[in-house]
Amino acid sequence: MSSFHALTRVTIEPGCRARAAAAVTELGGHRVLVVTDAFLSRTPAFQHLVQILREASIDVDLFASVESNPRTTTAERLGERARTCQVVLGFGGGSVLDAAKAAAMLATNDGRALDYVGRNRFTRPPLPFVAIPTTCGTGSEVTWVSVLTDPDKRVKVSLKGEGMFPDIALVDADLLVGMPPALVAATGFDALTHALEATTGLPRNPVSDALAEKAITLLLEFLPRAVSDIDHDGQAREAVMRAATLAGLAFGNSDVGGVHCLSETLGGLHDVPHGLANAMLLVPVMRSHGSSIAARLGELDAEGPAHFLGALEQRIADLGIPAFASLGIPRADYPEIAAGAVANGSNAANPRPMAAADYLRILEAL
Repeated sequence: MSSFHALTRVTIEPGCRARAAAAVTELGGHRVLVVTDAFLSRTPAFQHLVQILREASIDVDLFASVESNPRTTTAERLGERARTCQVVLGFGGGSVLDAAKAAAMLATNDGRALDYVGRNRFTRPPLPFVAIPTTCGTGSEVTWVSVLTDPDKRVKVSLKGEGMFPDIALVDADLLVGMPPALVAATGFDALTHALEATTGLPRNPVSDALAEKAITLLLEFLPRAVSDIDHDGQAREAVMRAATLAGLAFGNSDVGGVHCLSETLGGLHDVPHGLANAMLLVPVMRSHGSSIAARLGELDAEGPAHFLGALEQRIADLGIPAFASLGIPRADYPEIAAGAVANGSNAANPRPMAAADYLRILEAL
């Protein structure tokens, strides 16, 4: 038996960010905490969003300093700010959306973010949350999880629960205009990793498989075009943005696996950008799974799993993803990284048992 949940109302349409004020009002918001990062806060698209909200007589409390790999302390500061608001709105990539999602929960539940690590640890419903993604990667606009970094232990932690699904997601591909090609590639491979891990891991089910397979098809076809000309290729923009949301729905109803176990550990210990780490690790981890995923990869590529992974490896190189060695991580740190991967909550979702020695072999072969 398999179960499925998708509690977010999603609009996928160029220009749909203009509906933000209507979304906030619908959710009972007279005062909204708007969460973004420093770079996005200076963009015309964001400034227009704030204007739309204010013209609708919505009071805006702006927080524009979410960092990459957001810290639990940042989410706590946001939670305090959100207590004076009725709605939280996140405008950004996965870091912004995860921080804002946690803030909506912490606004109604006392304590620290670390008190809520795990599943359904909170007792009061979070504030309503509107998610507007600006990258084609994380799928956080449709998931129930917030991934944060514990700055003291330098590890990533997950807070999740049915109440943490965004209430409304406005998925506007036009927000990708102006994104640097390297970021399009990294976030696109983040989405591809979500889809591939969702459809090869132990929790996979027919619904998550269908969503993941469509996301994979879209990304393999359109991500190169999006990287090449994100500003002018509207079809590619819409395809990769749609794929990221589909991949988010897929892994939200399955899980991720070894690639994320490593990339989240690298993010916590070395602040490596999440999408970039996933792109670097995707093929090596998938190859390590061997026969445990051969049948599923054969369904995705009639020429077989070796051809699928070889073509994917070439695609990653063609789109400018650098080698893992370029990160400059000392080999002496590999055992700590491997241990962190085993401790990750998604390790059990791998299609085969993965011990620290397995992760260490992957790292040493990079």
